[in-house]
Amino acid sequence: MLSLIELAKEGKLEKTGAKPKLPIKVDGVSSETLDVYKIPLEYVYYNDKNGRIATGISQYQDELHPANDQEDPQYNNFVAKLIERDNSSALKRTEKSIQESGQQVYGYVLDDGRIVDGNRRYTALRNIRQSTGRTVYFEAVVLPFSYGNTTERAKIKKLELAIQMGVEERQDYDPVDLAVDIYQTTSGDDPIMTQADYAADSHMRPTEVKKYYDGAVYMKKFLKFIGASENNFNIIKESKVWSLFYEMGKSLSKNFGDDPESQVRKNETMNSYFGVILYQIHVGVSGNTARTHIREYGKHIVNSVDNEDFNDDVADMVDDLSESLQDKEIHTTSDLMQSLTDENETVEEFGDTFDTYMRNARNSESVDQFIRNIKQNVKYYHDLNEDGGLIGSLRYNEVSEDQLKELQKYMRDLNQLSKELFSKYGDEIKIR
Repeated sequence: MLSLIELAKEGKLEKTGAKPKLPIKVDGVSSETLDVYKIPLEYVYYNDKNGRIATGISQYQDELHPANDQEDPQYNNFVAKLIERDNSSALKRTEKSIQESGQQVYGYVLDDGRIVDGNRRYTALRNIRQSTGRTVYFEAVVLPFSYGNTTERAKIKKLELAIQMGVEERQDYDPVDLAVDIYQTTSGDDPIMTQADYAADSHMRPTEVKKYYDGAVYMKKFLKFIGASENNFNIIKESKVWSLFYEMGKSLSKNFGDDPESQVRKNETMNSYFGVILYQIHVGVSGNTARTHIREYGKHIVNSVDNEDFNDDVADMVDDLSESLQDKEIHTTSDLMQSLTDENETVEEFGDTFDTYMRNARNSESVDQFIRNIKQNVKYYHDLNEDGGLIGSLRYNEVSEDQLKELQKYMRDLNQLSKELFSKYGDEIKIR
């Protein structure tokens, strides 16, 4: 098995002269004992456990076998295409920078060549080699760790989280990638770390880590709901609907307890949420607009007395839609869009019911707001009267004659309008 550390000891890897500064303290290593080496590209391979690429490769996990180019170049070629597709413009900028000025930021690799940090730089170097034929090297720190050692996985992950906002890659994680990384790192039979540890190492609030984790849970359930692989997160990423799962998780956590009855209603509401999400995808609503709609759904329906009625009214439609989608082959976002088009009648029926409930809820809110406004005004006039009227509250002796006449006019108008509106309201009640 390849050992970069042994190659370095044998003098087969050239040092760059740069001295790394670790972003955190890691047991077993220090900046004083580490060097940056020029590593041949064929010795290095992408880390299938890295959070930035986990989303793209998760659905192929059973088919992929991580290996360097000497052993099997197909793995690196496959991941490189994912990285280019994910952000081709950023990759081009990195290529241009390296061609003009060389690699300015070193990466981190494990002893066997697995990349901990530097996916885009490594991809750019591979592209440069292919297009120019030049011999190029990946400049990186070699860490004396291995994923094969379970006790070292947490150290590797801590370091990855500490440097994932490096100079070159300062942009935030894609939220789907982050959610998936949190889920894969903190769950399962052999988690690398706890949610609390992840929060501390990533400088996130524990409550936020939990929200992202819940979002990942509901993404997996949704993918199963539509008959796709539960790890095919690219469908959600490409549909730009991550925020719907984030808001969904918050709403379900807030509105339902842990008792058996609450869990039944929670599952019913979860399926209704899936119906809303499919409807949003079908009509082409995504991004901030979709997030606003899902928040309003949570506020006006889920968190209201109408929730059970809505769940009952859409239950058959949601079940039919799920069954129909599961009968189809859904591997991509295009597959899902086409399948929803095929089920247009069911989706539109769901949408009509959803829109009706939302419209009624908004109208009801408007009525409630109107009543609250009237109530506040009545209280103001009541307090004014109880406090001595104009003399006590408005210092009547300071009111001019013109102001008094104007005030009297508006009070008469208010009195007359109140009578007319009350009469109209009474007539409307009779009509009902």
